[in-house]
Amino acid sequence: MSEREKKLLGMFAAAGVILFCLWGYKSYVNKSLEIKANRAAAETTLRDAELYLKSRDDVQDEIDWLAEHEPEPQASEQVPTKLQQLASSEATRASMTVKKMDILDTPPAEETAANRYGVAQVKFTVTGEEKNLYAWFDRMHSPDDFRVISEIVMSPNKEEDSLIDCIVTFDQWFVPLPPEL
Repeated sequence: MSEREKKLLGMFAAAGVILFCLWGYKSYVNKSLEIKANRAAAETTLRDAELYLKSRDDVQDEIDWLAEHEPEPQASEQVPTKLQQLASSEATRASMTVKKMDILDTPPAEETAANRYGVAQVKFTVTGEEKNLYAWFDRMHSPDDFRVISEIVMSPNKEEDSLIDCIVTFDQWFVPLPPEL
């Protein structure tokens, strides 16, 4: 091999080494950026997981309470009637005069399909003494039974000063039965 061929071969080898080094450096930089991005994503995921865990710990008592008190599934047609009967019997027990009772319309099933619970509402118009009214409210408002008073409108009775006219709305949350297939 001639001296020129040796120099040419040396230049090709040097160029190959330089190209290999550039390729290696570029690969190193790309891999380093990928590792940094993966690390940042992992740190973000870790922070999010720690926040979720902390928020779960904050509501764990509520989760446990709900698991203990959640009602059995019921037919959505029966719940308003049962609520109305309960409120009516409790009003009679509290010596209230029931003037009017209505079952309020529930939202269509399509609107509430994403919700775990359904809600039934009944509205009562009653007249009675203040202490009896509060006793009735106390018996009817029962968060442990998923039942609350959502609206109260009180006014003095026009005929007798010792009585109060009241319009009250009771809400009852329930777990609907799964749809029949």
